[in-house]
Parts: sequence; structure tokens; C-alpha cells
Amino acid sequence: MTRKILFVGMPDSPHAARWINLVADQGWDLHFFPVYLGPVHRLMRGVTMHHPWLQIRPRHLFNELTGRLRELFSPGSVGQRPLVGALPTRSIFPLPVIRPLDRYLSSFKSAPLGESDVCAPLAFGPHVLARLVRQLKPDLIHSMEFQHAGYNVLRAKELFGNKPFPKWLATNWGSDIYYYRRFSEHHQQITRLLKSVDYYSCECERDVGLAVEMGLIGKSMPVLPNTGGFDLEAIVDLRKEVPPSARRMIMVKGYQHFAGRALTALDALLSCSDILGDYRIVVYSAENSIEVYERVEELRHFHGMNISLLAYSSHEKMLKYFAHARIYLGVSISDAISTSMLEAMAMGAFPIQTNTACCNEWFADGVSGFSIPPDDIEIIGSKIRHAIMNDALVDCAAEINWSTVCRRVDQRLLQKKEVAFYDQIFEDIEPSGSRSAA
Repeated sequence: MTRKILFVGMPDSPHAARWINLVADQGWDLHFFPVYLGPVHRLMRGVTMHHPWLQIRPRHLFNELTGRLRELFSPGSVGQRPLVGALPTRSIFPLPVIRPLDRYLSSFKSAPLGESDVCAPLAFGPHVLARLVRQLKPDLIHSMEFQHAGYNVLRAKELFGNKPFPKWLATNWGSDIYYYRRFSEHHQQITRLLKSVDYYSCECERDVGLAVEMGLIGKSMPVLPNTGGFDLEAIVDLRKEVPPSARRMIMVKGYQHFAGRALTALDALLSCSDILGDYRIVVYSAENSIEVYERVEELRHFHGMNISLLAYSSHEKMLKYFAHARIYLGVSISDAISTSMLEAMAMGAFPIQTNTACCNEWFADGVSGFSIPPDDIEIIGSKIRHAIMNDALVDCAAEINWSTVCRRVDQRLLQKKEVAFYDQIFEDIEPSGSRSAA
């Protein structure tokens, strides 16, 4: 019997795309329910996308509707890219032809998903998801992230009442538990979610313990990176023969939001400006932060630092930048595995990462990287100085980290582990399973 998986997540997420790609050729029937209107990531393959409006006819009405929908959502998330691309698509239910469209567009207004302040557009919310589950009858529902996908599935399951619901695997991304557990409303919602799931997965051993503390009853799956790993053969071609000690670039993660602390990172670099004369500093992923833009301008014009902002770049281009970098600096108050940190380790850049991420599970502090506090500019600055002044440290760390990457992030090895991951779940499901139940 062909196994059917329904993924619930962010359609434009590279992490979701890479994870799904690793199981796209297993002969399973894969489906995807997006939690918001957005373009499908270009890497996504082997999965059927489900949308609530795609069977509208005539075509000009569909074009008018999608045009209006674009006005309701962030241009940065939708842009001019196609919503579904070349992937097969199905509508969850054919929409009636409504003139004017405002009555239907009102269904895209946000509605709460539970105790917290997290909301979802009604057309991508739990009622529509529940209807899809009844139609599709998947063997497994896999929610990829807690605060939107997981909360959505939780509410959809509650709508089923006492009726059987398919097996549910919830994956914790980034700060889903580590950060949001601090807020009482989220704490309640996360606790209910953990008590409701059949399977739980994450990419940090730290988060396994936190999930158990917060009420996890279901089975915890093997810890795996959510990124799907790296194509090491391609990375080898991108890696430079120049040792890290000869490189004169520093890569800085530019997030400044609920968790990111790019401004702290920049202040720490300023404290080291006396030894950065030969260095170029590149700040990336700062597209949505005016504060970071302004601070970079100040550092360049008033402090004479060679610093610039890197516009959104492809994965391959980012790897090339890391291949030229001596140091990677990531400062945040919460994270799981920082994908940027793994990319830096793969390309030989010395990682300096806040201890609020799971960096201690990936490198030895003081040997193959530095684990730093998120709010102490003096300590962060001292670690930057150490990495700049100690050539042997960064060269030795590059060798150690490459070995770690080959052992733990090789896409070919992770693919086998991911397939075994789902096989283990399917072995737990009775042949009739959720097909008849849903």
C-alpha cells in the first residue's frame, strides 16, 4: 500500500523543500498544505500542493482573485514569483463564482489559532485543513514548525472531536519551544500540542528534554537537522584552497527581530575596529531591518569600517561567501541549529555562535568554535579578537569542523536516516491505519 503523507508548513521555506526532496523518490504519495498564501520554493519537488481557490473559473476571475490576494499579503513574501510553479496542484474545494469578490476575500482575514496571539488566514486555517484531511485520508500528517503549522494542525484535530484523526508528527523548528515556552499563552498551547502528537522531532538534543518537560507523551524521533543536509560533492568544488588564516572576510548574520541580535554583533565588531583594517565585513539576511541598515551606514561613514550589506542570495552564493570568510558571527537570544553556522563550518569559516543555539552539540567551545552569550559585547569582542589573532586556531578548527560536517550533514547519509525515520513511523501504523479512520 502506498503511504500518503500530508505536510503542513510554509510553502516558500527552503528547509521544508530540502527535507521533502530527500523522500520525494520513495514512491510515497506526498501532499502539502500551505499555512499562508505564498510562492512555492523553487527547490520543492515530488509533492502535490493544495490550495483553496485553484478551481475558480473562468480564468480571468482566478487572475483577479490572486491579484487581490497579493494586495493583502506582504509583497516580500509573494513578489512576482508564481504561487505554485510547475508542481501538481489541487483545490481543497471548488469555490463558487462570487461577484464582487469581497465576500470571499473576507475569508482571508486572520483568525486566532489558540491561546496565543498567533493567527492564520481563514482560507489556510484549521477548518480548511480539516476538510482536506477528510478528503485526502493521509496515513501521516507532518507539521513542519510549531507556531503556525503545529498550532493549525492542533486546532484541526480538535475539530474532529471524538472522530479518529491520522497519526501526527510535529517537528520543532528553531525557537519553537526554547523561546516561546517563556510566554504563558504559548506555554499552554505548546503543552497541549505535545500531549496531542503521536510523534515529535527536532534538531537539538536540548529540545528533546524541553519537550518531555512540557508534557510530550508521544514518541520522540531521532534528532536530525531540519535542513536536509548538504551536497558535499558540490561543496568540495566550492571550498577554497586558501586556509581560513589567510582569509580577510567576516560574515555576520543580520537578523534583528524577536530573536536576532545583529546590532549587538555589530557593536562587538566595532570594539575590535583597531585590528579590522584589512578585513571586509559582510552583513547578510538584514532585508527587513532598517536599524541594521542604518547601523551599517554609521559604521562605514563615521567609523571607517569596510562593511557592506549583502542582498538576498542563493544558497550556492552564500556558500561561496563563507568559503572566503575567516569568521562567521551569529548572535541571537534563541535558535536551534543555525543553518548559517553549519554552512560556515562546511566552508571553513570559524564559527562564533551564541550559546542560546545548540552550537555546543556541534563544536567544542574554544577548540573548533566559540560559544558566546547573546548580550555581552565585551565577551563577544574578545572572542572575535582571539579568532583574528590566532591563525592556528582557525586552521585547526576548519579541519575538525569539516570532519563533523562529513559525518553529520552529508545529504546522502541524511537521506537514508530520513527514509528510516518515516519507515519507523509507518511500521507503527496498522495497515488500515488512518485511511479508514479519517
